[in-house]
Amino acid sequence: MRIDDYDSFWVDKAVYNYAERLFYEAIQSSAQIPAPEPNSSENKVGDTKKNKKTKMAEDQRKPKSLLYLNPLTLEASFFLETLEEVSRQNEPQLDPYLTNLLERIVVGIEQYLDKKPAYIVPKERQQVASEQKQQNGTQSTGVAFVLPNEMQKIRRTFNCAACTHRIVGTTITKAVAHLAEQHPNPNPNPTQGQRPTAPKKLEKKRAEVEARAKVLALPKKVRALLTGDITNKFKDKYKLADKLKVIPEYDVIEQALCNLLSPFSSQTVRVYKFGSRITGIGNCSSDLDVFIDIGNSFHTFEHRASKETLTKLRALRALFCASREWRIINVIEQARVPIIKTLHLSSGIECDICFNSLGFCNTNLLKYIFETQPIAQFMCIYLKTWLERCRLAEQLTTYSIALMVIYFLQTKNLLPSVLELQEEPLMTQKVFVGPWISNFAHKSLADLKLDTIEVTISCIKEFVKEFFKFYATFKYESFLVCPYFGKEKISISTMEAALPPRYREYASQHPESALQLRKPMVVQDPIQLNHNVTKAVSKYGLQTFVEYCQQSVTILGDQSENLKKHSNNTA
Repeated sequence: MRIDDYDSFWVDKAVYNYAERLFYEAIQSSAQIPAPEPNSSENKVGDTKKNKKTKMAEDQRKPKSLLYLNPLTLEASFFLETLEEVSRQNEPQLDPYLTNLLERIVVGIEQYLDKKPAYIVPKERQQVASEQKQQNGTQSTGVAFVLPNEMQKIRRTFNCAACTHRIVGTTITKAVAHLAEQHPNPNPNPTQGQRPTAPKKLEKKRAEVEARAKVLALPKKVRALLTGDITNKFKDKYKLADKLKVIPEYDVIEQALCNLLSPFSSQTVRVYKFGSRITGIGNCSSDLDVFIDIGNSFHTFEHRASKETLTKLRALRALFCASREWRIINVIEQARVPIIKTLHLSSGIECDICFNSLGFCNTNLLKYIFETQPIAQFMCIYLKTWLERCRLAEQLTTYSIALMVIYFLQTKNLLPSVLELQEEPLMTQKVFVGPWISNFAHKSLADLKLDTIEVTISCIKEFVKEFFKFYATFKYESFLVCPYFGKEKISISTMEAALPPRYREYASQHPESALQLRKPMVVQDPIQLNHNVTKAVSKYGLQTFVEYCQQSVTILGDQSENLKKHSNNTA
């Protein structure tokens, strides 16, 4: 196949497809863009005055911008390296397998380009790209690129799964040679004169048990948290968490979002803040969750994001990319609730942007619980620190542990069930988000005939110890944590029949959206009744949590006994 020079080939061609046109326009635009000017040398005198430590400190303080690199670019670079290497070392050869793969590659490239992907250009080419957009109607975005020489720093390592993942080399030639020689020397370090034997099943199990026993030892930082005097630290954490509920930066962020959303001015736009910062259990490293309502979508429920929602998400992502007030950290489209993780540069607060209103509704419930029974808020702050030090925060979220605290207090008859609050006769108007009731009656504990617990450090530790004991002995395979009903021993096998008809009707129409009960741990969301908030917890994660709870009970129990002995001796 012969490819002519593009200056003559593309201009003279009468008809070409979209992929060809896109390639030609990219070539033309790059040819018209002048090379960037070299950096000025005005600051050389100032730079010489700064020592190395000052420069390093300044570099660390500067926020690193997120660079753009399409994964296909890196893969194509690897492919071209291999193509050049093979063409240089050997005579060109072709076989049926290679022919088939090359045809599939060509077809795949054409299909990819025929989908009219957004054309991404460097920031210095953004003006030219915008003019091109006006001419042919294609979308373009100006971003900071990973430099081509940076890709040369990435090297591949080939390992063979059939040879116990032995590394066979760092070049494609060595990998091919390994396969051509039919896996020579599969075990590089065998005992001389003996063939390596696979370990027995019992030995494997014993090794796994020993490894887990080492892992399940309670970390030292957790022991220090349980045994130390946390009076001053706890007061500081509570004051900080309470202060973070309302700070001026939130108004600045809300105004910045409203300005960013000006292209949607033809529709109704509202911004709702929620999450751990707003409930009063957050810290300075917590992100701010934000629900953006575009076009009165507050009452719309989607178990999985629709195409319309994803279109809004991508449009919003483009606005964030073009803004100088924000820096995108990540965009998660495949999650149950797609989010844009972004950083507000002036305040330094990370924000999770979504289009689901139920998070805001859950926050209202937690705020009511914490204001009504303050011991719940103090327990959540303590247990959040415990989770982080146990390294369990990736599996058990702050919201999950808050629901577990609420359910624990409900079983002690210190909080009402969510069902009771939603079925209150005085609540005449119910607000629905899809099939779920999102509001509830705000009744005081006195009206509910429940006791208020006086919050002290000793009281918090006693309740935390009872919390650990409750969940260390909880039968997760038979029962679920259910703040909606708020009673002990809610059976997994029969609970769906006890849920209201609106749940059963929704589950029958959407079987894939039913509550996930076949999980190691089930903690039901009290508002979105089909959501198991701990569905991501693995068997080993649950085992670790239970083991840590048991060890924490022992430590807190020994500590309380020592305090009693000390008080008796002084008396």
